[in-house]
Parts: sequence; structure tokens; C-alpha cells
Amino acid sequence: MTVTRYQTWQERDNFISEPEEALAVLRDPQFTTVGLEDYLDVLEQRLEQRFPHLRAVAQHSMIFQTGEAHLATRRLIAPFFGTARVATFQKEAEACVARALCRLANMKDPDLMSGFADVLNVEFFGEFLGIEIRDRPRVLELIRKIIRVREPMVSLSRLTAIERAIAELDGNIKALSRKTETGRESFPDFLQARGVGAAEAQIYTLSILVGSYSFAHAIGQGLQGLLTGPAAEWDRLATAGLAGPDQDRLLSGHGTTLLLLRIAQSTRTVGGCPFGHGHGVAIDLPQTNARMRQAQGEAAGIPFGAEIHKCPGEIASRMVLALALPALARRFPRLSLHHDKVVVEANPLVRVPVALPCELHGTDTRLNARMVEIKTPGTAREIINDDVLWSPPMMAPHLQALEQRTGKDLSRALTIARNAMFFMSGPRHAVARREVAQVLGGNRLARWQPLIDAQVELALAHLSKQAAPDLITDFADPLFHGITHPILGIAPKDPDRFNAVAPTLQDVLEPWLPMRELDALQDVFGELLDQMGPPERAAAMPGASLLEHLQGAGMPGYEALDLKALVLVLYGASFNLAHTLGNALFLLLSAPSETRAGLAEEVHDPAALEDLISRSASPKYIYRMARAQTRIGGLDIRTNETLRLQLLSINRGAAMGNLAFGHGLHRCVGVGLSKRMLKSALPVIFRRFPDLSLLPARHIYFDMSQTVALKHLPCRLHK
Repeated sequence: MTVTRYQTWQERDNFISEPEEALAVLRDPQFTTVGLEDYLDVLEQRLEQRFPHLRAVAQHSMIFQTGEAHLATRRLIAPFFGTARVATFQKEAEACVARALCRLANMKDPDLMSGFADVLNVEFFGEFLGIEIRDRPRVLELIRKIIRVREPMVSLSRLTAIERAIAELDGNIKALSRKTETGRESFPDFLQARGVGAAEAQIYTLSILVGSYSFAHAIGQGLQGLLTGPAAEWDRLATAGLAGPDQDRLLSGHGTTLLLLRIAQSTRTVGGCPFGHGHGVAIDLPQTNARMRQAQGEAAGIPFGAEIHKCPGEIASRMVLALALPALARRFPRLSLHHDKVVVEANPLVRVPVALPCELHGTDTRLNARMVEIKTPGTAREIINDDVLWSPPMMAPHLQALEQRTGKDLSRALTIARNAMFFMSGPRHAVARREVAQVLGGNRLARWQPLIDAQVELALAHLSKQAAPDLITDFADPLFHGITHPILGIAPKDPDRFNAVAPTLQDVLEPWLPMRELDALQDVFGELLDQMGPPERAAAMPGASLLEHLQGAGMPGYEALDLKALVLVLYGASFNLAHTLGNALFLLLSAPSETRAGLAEEVHDPAALEDLISRSASPKYIYRMARAQTRIGGLDIRTNETLRLQLLSINRGAAMGNLAFGHGLHRCVGVGLSKRMLKSALPVIFRRFPDLSLLPARHIYFDMSQTVALKHLPCRLHK
């Protein structure tokens, strides 16, 4: 089994993931890193283009050095990065953390990468190396560009851009290198005192500064892991800190490195497989770390590399990490991540967070003259439990007034508003809720379990046949259609067209749409109503569908069109079933691999299920209107003013008390079906595909204002 160095990262069957084999490769000096200079040699010969700055970095950066050159550099810089010297920078590290926290707190749109991890990384390592960074934003921009040289087979255009960036960064550092005011040697001074020339010390310093940016990525990836998990993990961080074992658990389970590549310099044998000279071996680091944790405990792993290529900045990074993350958790105990706005980039070797937009405080805020956003759980529950003072958005009167003012025909929009349960109140709502519960009520859904189980099996079979499986388009969506169509009584005349157009119904969730969007929604609603045929009852169906039941219920005030509209709006709202399933799969698969199946099985426990729902439910907001002038959450509210309850903050750590499905009179009528689908699908998919994993940073969210919804979730079903 041999592979060339350029195929190594593409041949997954050849990846090493057994810890003993991985460590054997990392310990063997005959397995060296991939040399950048060879690639530059080829390019320069073919193109007659020179890369002097890039070549200098390749010669002085430990990630590209091999053999004696690498060992000489490691011996040279070891004292500078040792425990004793790092300990003297404790106060500087604390000050850097404090300044990063202040910067984050003052951001209009807070982001944990640009506002915290990036700033902290460059500021601390600038202090540590003894260099002053005057134009931090520009230096950060240059470093982000240069560090991409680690990617495999970097294009010529990118190499040219990196060459220019190194030249510019070199000029900045050259002018700013200095001896620290504390009397401690700067890194350039340290090197020159040991016989390194000034120019060479300069390029060593630049290479270390660029390489240190990996620490910002580690902070970001660790934060994403923490904030994707249960809120209790964040709370524990604030009180218990981040000691060595906790650091190892975090960095090992949520690392940035995907593959470590090594090239055999002579014939070697690993795990019974021969590797000839020039042949490559790829170590699957996440899988290797997972197996080490399974065998040795949760704190096992090699998050900073191992042996001769262990990261020289580990001691300094651990010190700053132990200060930074607990301080962040204490300063912002209600911090939450906007998962659908996160930006992560990946190549075959690494995945790195680029943007981590977040909600810092979760405090109630006035957005504008007409709307207040509620984020505190106590205020939200006070509102949601009071149907006297707070009503659902009064859409029908709003549309009637709009129709009179504009002269536009809004009859179809009025049909939507009149039959959307989240816009209803009073006797009409009570009638609809009572009859819908006859089919979708928790105690009525048991009859549909055989159908749900059968549809799970069909969706799994469909998923297993895909060459490029996607957990949304090949599992969650087919399962959603297979369950909701027969239960709700959706029998479209043209199923393909209906399924293509129906997602637009999700726009119904947002009140006060602009006229252009309202017109488009009316057209879609009309088309879908025309598509709906009479509900069909197959022989295997255990009872009447929702539409069939409603048509026979004799509901006062409901005509035939109203009943179809009621079911159609419920169908639009029920897309949240598929979205919540997709979000839950993403959260579970973002956890360390050895815990995923166990977490999926836990959905049978009510508390565990509610915790998962509080973190993965797709609705972003619940809307209410003030029936009278009042004051709540420290804010004055006028009559008919809109309150937007932001569920990201409200549900943080709520578990059994979450408002993902609303509460009381307006609790979502589909809650029972949603929970039943999660409990049916999640354990089965992990049992069927125990090695199920995501393709790093390949997931895509819909750009939706009211819903957190994945559009694509590419995966691997097997190792």
C-alpha cells in the first residue's frame, strides 16, 4: 500500500488513525514534513518567477523544515519558549485578555474571532516575542493571508499574493523589533545573542509570529465546540477554569488539524504497510485523538503534535488559553453563538473558524420605535404566559387596513392570516386548537408510529445509496415529506412542483412583511392551495389525516377554503421539524466522535431531549403585541407595539423550561410530532451508521430571517 505525496490527502483508505502507528510515524525522523522548497523549485524552473521571501520563510519555519535543520532550530529556540520564561509573562497575558474582552464588549456586532481570538493572539505573541505591532488590523490581514501557505498544492496566484504579504509584513516587523522594557530579551535579540545574523533573526521572528496564528484558530475552534455543546459546559468553565486535562479534552475533541502529512525519506514499514522513499502517509488526527481518548481517558490526545514536531509554543498557548476562556465565560455568562452565521474554512489539512458572530449579554433591547427584542428568560415567560396583556400579531386587521390604504387585493394574504394559528386568538383559535389536537395531540400520535418508523427506514435506505450523501437533502427532507404529507393530509396534484414551491410558506412566520414579499407569498399560497387535492387514505393508514378530520369536524366559522388554508399554513410551519432534525444532527456530529451515538440515544430521556431541542430548534423568534400600554423588562411598551422574543438567548441552558415550541395557549401544535420524529430518527441513524461524520466546513445554512435551517449537511457514512 503506497501513495505518492500528492495523493496522500485524497486516499482516505490509506489514512492512519491507530494511535501506536501514528506515534510511530511522528517519532521516526525518517518521516519528514512536506517540503515547500521542492514545490518552489518546480515553479521557479517552469515559470522563471522568484519567491525570495517565501523561500526564506520555508527555510526558517519549523513546519517546513526537515532533518538537521529542523532539530537545529528546535534546539536554538527551546529556551525562549521554556516554562520558566513563559511564566514571567503571566501579567502581560492577563492584561492582553482584559483588553480583548473590552474590545469584544464594545463591538456593535460582536464576533469571537475578530473581536477576541485574533486580537488576543497577535497582541500576546507580539508582547512575548518583543515586537510592537502598530497597525494590528493590517498585520492580522497579512498573517491570515500568509498562513494559507500550509494548504496543499497552493495555486500560483495565491503564492504570489503570499510572497507580497511576507514582504510587507517583513517591513513592519523590521521597523518594530526592539528589546522589551522589562529587560527581557526580544526574540530577535535572543537569536542574535546566539550567533544568528540580524536578517536571519528577522525571518525567524516573522515565521514564528505567523505560525502563532494557529493559536487564534485553536481558541476559535474551542469556543465553537463549547458553545455548540450544552450550556452547562460554559457555566462550568466560568467556575472551574480550564486546567490541563480540561484543555486536553477541549483541544483534542475540537481540534483544527484534520491531517498530518509526512513523507518517507527511506523505506519504512508502519502497521505492516511499506512506504518507499518519497511516499506519503496521512495521519487522521481527529480519529487518532478519539481512539486515544477511548483507550486512555477523555484528556488523552496529541492536540499540539508530538515528538520532534511538537509545537514549540505549547507552554505559552496553554497559559493564555487557561486565562482567556474562563475569563470570557465569567464576563459573558449568557454568551450564545449565532450558529447559522458562523464561517469556517477547511482544506484537506485543517479547518479554521473565520467568523463566530455571537450574542454577548442576552438583555432586553429596543430595536426601533415599533419593536422591542426580549432576550431574558424571565421576561419572556411572563409575556408568553399572559394572553390578556399580550396577543399574537394581529395580522388580519393589519392586512385589512393595508388593503384599504393601498387598494391592493390582499384576499389571499387575509386567508393566510385568518387561518394561521400563530396569528389567532380567542374562540376561533380555541376551535382550531381543539380539533388539530385530535390528530396531532401527543396521545393521538402513537397510532402513527408505524408510519414514522417505516419512513425512517425508507429515508435511511435512500441515504445509503447516495454517492455523496447529504443529511438534509437525502435524509431529513425525505423523512419530513414522508411523515407530514400523510398525517396532515397533503395530497398535491404535482408532488415535485408542490415540494419545490412549498418552502416559501416559511415566510408566513414573519409578520409585517413588505408589500413586495407579501405579493409573492400570496401568489405561492394561491398556487399551493390549487395544488391540494382531496386527502387520500391508504389502506395502511391508521386513521384520518388532519385535513380529513377537519373536514368532518363541523368547525363553526370555517369554510372549505379555510380548512385547506389551516392545514397548508401548518405544513409551512412544520418545516421546522426537518430543520430541527438537521440542526440536531449537526450539533451531535460536532461533538467528539466517541460520544455521538450515546448522545443520540439519550433523546429517550425527557431532560436530554429537551436540552437538545433547546439548542437545535429552528425558530429564531416568537412575536407578541401589547394589548395595552405597559412596562416590562425595564422597557416602556406602547399599545400595539410588537415584542420579538429572541429564542437564542431565552433558551440558553433552559432545557426543560425552553420556549422552542412556545408555551401555553399558543404552544406549537406540532410539538408532539417533532419530538416523536427526533426520538425515532436520531438513535436509528447512529446505530445504522456508527461511523457517521460530517465533511469539515461543508455545511450550508439557508439565509432565513426567522429560522435556523441547514440547506446542506454533507457527510461520510463510513470511515
